[in-house]
Amino acid sequence: MSAAARRVLAALYAVTVTETPYGGQARTYELLGQIWLNPGKVGGRRRSGPDGQQRIETWRVTTGLDPRLNAGRVLEFEGVRWRILAVATGPAETDLELERLA
Repeated sequence: MSAAARRVLAALYAVTVTETPYGGQARTYELLGQIWLNPGKVGGRRRSGPDGQQRIETWRVTTGLDPRLNAGRVLEFEGVRWRILAVATGPAETDLELERLA
């Protein structure tokens, strides 16, 4: 079975970032529900960081229309968390660009 033919059930989370009393950040993940994804093309890009250049894994997926899908939210499937970078809504489906969280 090809990757394009299979469907994956993913959990959708809203992420809230709050500052701790010591100047750090705490992230809270609120479960919003589950959605079915049709995985597509896996890719990658390079990002500059404090440790130099690093490769960031990206993935394009397709799903049905869902108003809960917004950039910045997190999807978790197959044991990995992915941040939604971009949302493109068409007449019958939504294309998402995801970035793997470390």
